[in-house]
Amino acid sequence: MENEGDNIITLVQPKRDEEKLLNITVTGRKNYTQQSCKHRAIEVHEQDHVILCLQCGCVVDPFQYVLRCANDGEAVVREIRQLYNRRDQLRESVASLEREEKNTKARLRAARTAILYAENDLKNIEQKVNQ
Repeated sequence: MENEGDNIITLVQPKRDEEKLLNITVTGRKNYTQQSCKHRAIEVHEQDHVILCLQCGCVVDPFQYVLRCANDGEAVVREIRQLYNRRDQLRESVASLEREEKNTKARLRAARTAILYAENDLKNIEQKVNQ
């Protein structure tokens, strides 16, 4: 209990002048347009080894650009796979529906034939009754 002061941490709020003591100065900050730009159109300077965005004009990090292209490519490949799977499912569904249609048409033909036989039998009975 005698060392209670050792467990207390005092928080000190920096003074305004202390901000100047930082050894880091950030210059050339991006504006809102540059921050929100997706950098879809770029220009590559071969001599300077720089990639510039044609839409917002800022310098694009080459690794970030290549990473985004790779991620976009993977997304396209994934979507193509999903579309192939969907196509296969739809083909199976169409084949099943065509089989059902064929069976339904066969049942319909059989029902029409049964109706014709029933009508013929009815006519024969009516003729016998009328005689």
